[in-house]
Amino acid sequence: MIKYTLKCNNLHQFESWFRTSDDYEKLNNEKMLSCAICGSKSISKSLMSPSVSSKEKKRTKETLDTVPSKEQKLIKQLKKEVEKNCEYVGDNFEKEARAIHYGDSPERSIYGKTTIKEAKSLYEDGIPVTPLPWVDRKTN
Repeated sequence: MIKYTLKCNNLHQFESWFRTSDDYEKLNNEKMLSCAICGSKSISKSLMSPSVSSKEKKRTKETLDTVPSKEQKLIKQLKKEVEKNCEYVGDNFEKEARAIHYGDSPERSIYGKTTIKEAKSLYEDGIPVTPLPWVDRKTN
């Protein structure tokens, strides 16, 4: 079995196991892989470091897993800006986005939670939505 760190075109990263590298290639070419966060079918392998064991146990506290990548730093910065400048509406995102769009609620920037189906419905109704590149792990 091979564990790959994968990323989608929205820069979400997730891990998945494959029997062989050929299995990964076949599934990806047939668009049978999707992002665990946003559902995107545009998937590629992320850079991975090989697992190398050493007799020396001298390791720094900062490993490749704990040092933020450029993308992770940008996402963290974006998250701070969104939280600072937008109102969190939680699970009421779809309802509040519609109310703002139709003038039933004051116009303002909001963020919250919604299902892919609800976000697609908003988009199809001409209500602008943008998926955010992070997961609120505290509530999952």
